[in-house]
Amino acid sequence: MPDYNNYDAISWSLGTPITAGRLQQMSTNIAQVKSATDNYAKGVLVLNQYTTQVGTINNTVLHTNLTDATYTIAILNSASGSGSTDQRITTEALRWYKVSLILPHIYVAADHADSKFTIKLVKTVSSTDTTLGTFEIMRTNSTAAGSYGGGVYSTIMDTGAGSTTPHEFKATITQANRSGSGVYSVLAGTEFPLQLMVEDVGTST
Repeated sequence: MPDYNNYDAISWSLGTPITAGRLQQMSTNIAQVKSATDNYAKGVLVLNQYTTQVGTINNTVLHTNLTDATYTIAILNSASGSGSTDQRITTEALRWYKVSLILPHIYVAADHADSKFTIKLVKTVSSTDTTLGTFEIMRTNSTAAGSYGGGVYSTIMDTGAGSTTPHEFKATITQANRSGSGVYSVLAGTEFPLQLMVEDVGTST
């Protein structure tokens, strides 16, 4: 990271002449500050949150009455924003982007002892999916109904050369080793929203 070796504060007072040297130092100072701060995190770039459970497939998302398929539980795409606005993003070169799913919990009905849930964070570019992170949650051997898996699931991606092609992101869930007919669901509410976000967390160089 730059250490401001060429930075030099310039003071002005009434009657101070405007010289080429002073103007050059001002330009150098600006460049030094920009070079340094460009390395810092820029924060949240895009966020979608669900404050009610999606009970009927909407923009590919479903939260309730889940069984043995792979379901999208959160998405950032061309229609996921407020009023169906576009939440796709392009990527800046040489940055770290953090993709995070905040999941209140998974509620599992009775049965399904020792079943396993797989959560994936996926980016989609030009209709091609790439898995960025995979997380597995093992249900206990209890057959009683219960809640599991609440927490933050995140991964870091390097943007490399960057891209002007719009990127979509989604979180999916799959249940394996089902041993009963009970359904499961993911929680989303006003007090505990289900969220999917992408953050810029700094330079990758």
